[in-house]
Amino acid sequence: MVRIYKLFLCLLLAGLFFSCSESEVTIRNEKEGQLVPTYVLESSGQKKFPLDSVTAPKAPFIQVHTDSVGNRQLTLLNPYSNSIYFFDYDRTDFIHKITFNREGSNAILSVGGYYILNADSIFIFNRALVEMVLADGQGHVKERIALHSSNRNWSQYYPQFTFRAVNPILRIDNELLLSGFSPFSIRDSLIHKFNITERINVKSLQVDHMSLYPEEIYGNDANWDDPTFMQPYTTLSPQNEIVYSFPPSHNLYVMDTKTQKMRVVYGGSNVAHTNTSIDWDLDSGRTPDTLIREHFLHQDLYGGILYDPWREVYYRFLEQRASDVTNRTPLTSKAIIIICMDKDFNYLGETNIGTGKQWNWNNAFVTKEGLNIEYLDINDMEELYMNFKIFTLKKI
Repeated sequence: MVRIYKLFLCLLLAGLFFSCSESEVTIRNEKEGQLVPTYVLESSGQKKFPLDSVTAPKAPFIQVHTDSVGNRQLTLLNPYSNSIYFFDYDRTDFIHKITFNREGSNAILSVGGYYILNADSIFIFNRALVEMVLADGQGHVKERIALHSSNRNWSQYYPQFTFRAVNPILRIDNELLLSGFSPFSIRDSLIHKFNITERINVKSLQVDHMSLYPEEIYGNDANWDDPTFMQPYTTLSPQNEIVYSFPPSHNLYVMDTKTQKMRVVYGGSNVAHTNTSIDWDLDSGRTPDTLIREHFLHQDLYGGILYDPWREVYYRFLEQRASDVTNRTPLTSKAIIIICMDKDFNYLGETNIGTGKQWNWNNAFVTKEGLNIEYLDINDMEELYMNFKIFTLKKI
């Protein structure tokens, strides 16, 4: 009888352990401390773009565009004036801007990102209506493309979008690829129904959906109850595969757009530790903001990934977990690390460039000069310039 009781007690305790832990996901860095660097990044140049009185640094979106005669243009979004500004990248001179109306038949209420196909075809994300708008170079609307259904529960099945320079609208041939996120955790009942990438045919303007959240990260009713943890970052491989960087994962997910088959490769940092989902039951209601904030500071979270075709390397950003965290620790106190990999995702090295107080890593892009990252110059009190520092690889 005693033996049966002990067996029952063990099974009960095991069941309690499983029931308490089944919704928490643990993501280990299998190569922590084992990677050997052969390269570092070093600052090799800078760019300063002049700003007018209604434009501030840390623009929410940037695209580097090459015009019809081969001139490189740095374009940036000014949300205050609902405008796209054009600068000559080489000379850093201001060229012109396109301002979009907020009212009338040409209304674009809130520009949230764009892809410049050519001087007369600009695809613009209208944040307010979650739609893509095709406009010309004078800001006139040609077409509107809905990115979700009219179902009032559309947010359970279709992504929302926050475009950044490190999470741009991608292009493969005649298709634009838009990767978005669920603003809240994905329930297991929906994880096989929620597509994170939408593709638009630039000729037919038809919309298709593809790519699911990795179940090993976001399944099991795990709590990642904030866009910070749910936002995928994407770039294109030399073979035009989509490379996904998910914030909690040390791995990268690479998808063939033709077959839609996904493969997993390692893409982590030598100093990143184990990440875990938030210890809060989804059935208990909305996760407290204080807990989300604390969890962000305590995790090693990956950001954008960019491919450099001139050097055939990838750059992946990491916000390293903060130490000695209090309720007053700024979110910008996390160190910014850039991991470098070759075109086959082999580890080359990583560089700690400072903290979010110095760098806006969301505004990073690649040119033939190197990796451009927005530098927050504390001496530019009047915000007269948008500053970028350029990094290049150096063999150790």
